[in-house]
Amino acid sequence: MRFSIDIDYSLEKMEANRLRIEARASFQYADRVPVAFCLVPRYFAPIFDVTYGDLFKDVEFQYYWHLQFTKYRMENILEDIWTAPGITVMPYFDNVIDADALGCEIGWSDHETPRAIPSIKSIEQMETWEAPGPGSGLWGKVLDWHFRMKELAEDTEVRIGGELAPVNVGLPSISLSPHMSAIDLVGDNFYWWMAEYPEACHRFLRKITNALIAAEEYFREKAPGVRGGFGSADDSATIMSPAMYREFCVPYTGALYDRFGAGLKDGRGMHMCGDSIHLLDVLRDELKISSFNIFGYMVPPKIAAEKLGKHGVWLWGNVNPMLMLSGTKSEVKAAAMAALEGMAPCGGFMLGDGANVCPGTPIENLAALTEASEEYGSRGSAPAPRWG
Repeated sequence: MRFSIDIDYSLEKMEANRLRIEARASFQYADRVPVAFCLVPRYFAPIFDVTYGDLFKDVEFQYYWHLQFTKYRMENILEDIWTAPGITVMPYFDNVIDADALGCEIGWSDHETPRAIPSIKSIEQMETWEAPGPGSGLWGKVLDWHFRMKELAEDTEVRIGGELAPVNVGLPSISLSPHMSAIDLVGDNFYWWMAEYPEACHRFLRKITNALIAAEEYFREKAPGVRGGFGSADDSATIMSPAMYREFCVPYTGALYDRFGAGLKDGRGMHMCGDSIHLLDVLRDELKISSFNIFGYMVPPKIAAEKLGKHGVWLWGNVNPMLMLSGTKSEVKAAAMAALEGMAPCGGFMLGDGANVCPGTPIENLAALTEASEEYGSRGSAPAPRWG
């Protein structure tokens, strides 16, 4: 075998995780609220003294470090995502896959996240923009890397708790909303263009939406597999009014949900960083989201519960990542307890960050969330099912 990795993680712990995650899916709890974090390669790279930018240059290099990062995560970070023997890897290009494929230049850095550099500078350029084919840019590269990682997985031996376990190779789905892609392509100008040139912006958003649909269908054709859910991210929309969000985001994000989320229990997932309080009614009533995932810590837990959780939306979040990075363990635990007290009574809650764990966050502060969940559960606070 070309790659071999031994992970110290008990199968008994994995079974307990499975029960927690399955109970949460039915708006119940097993012994306590499950815990999960948004932990991506930029968190792990400094721990191993890996140059972050190098992860995007070679598929075998990225695959190898996916294995190492997963071993570290399972052995050192307390969370409940490991529910069956096996690990999953997939091609990773941070949040610039769609931007690159749609025509943005990407600013790559050795130590920072890659960023989209807007390519459209005028209304005329926006009007004449043509959507690329579904195999363009990083869309095509992601597929190539997916199949190469499948080959590497066949030459890998993984043991978890001493037992042989498979390496599953996933494929990212189209997850950024059409509006986020428009902001990547145009930049901040798009906000005032929506007010001054609404019809042109709608034409642009329709073209982007069709391109994203074509790309996701292409992924599913080339690498068929069962999707457990479907979600979108609308981070760029939190500075918009409800009326503007309703006009320029709901029809296009909704089209993705209708196309790819139909029939899935969690087929209308949503992620929003930032302060989204003013948009929660629209998310619930018009986009009809099924889950609100690692959402911004600016949303008070009780408001998330009142607006979404009590209406049958799964909640996952939302402890301040900067507090998790720099605060004391007792401060982090207190914030986690506040999130539990505010959102767990709805059922279907998963405790986590809000949103994205910062590089350098101490594992002791991550552990504080699990400790809070255990303490909360020991009080008999887990509710009976309410929704589902």
